[in-house]
Amino acid sequence: MEYLLVNYPEDREVLIDTILQGRTNEAIEVEKGTHLISLKSPPLNFRPKQKKITLAGTSALTPQEVTFAKT
Repeated sequence: MEYLLVNYPEDREVLIDTILQGRTNEAIEVEKGTHLISLKSPPLNFRPKQKKITLAGTSALTPQEVTFAKT
């Protein structure tokens, strides 16, 4: 299992491969591999719209971080 931390200034639901998997600013357990990460909308007040990442070699103490900016 891999770990992901999605940074965003507000509490939002996180979509991983179009499925709700967790919330921003909290570690999320995800299967190893390549994934599309986005935030649930509306409102569509963030950028980029989505990010493609590859998860490997993470831990609960060192999750891979992805940051979305508020627009």
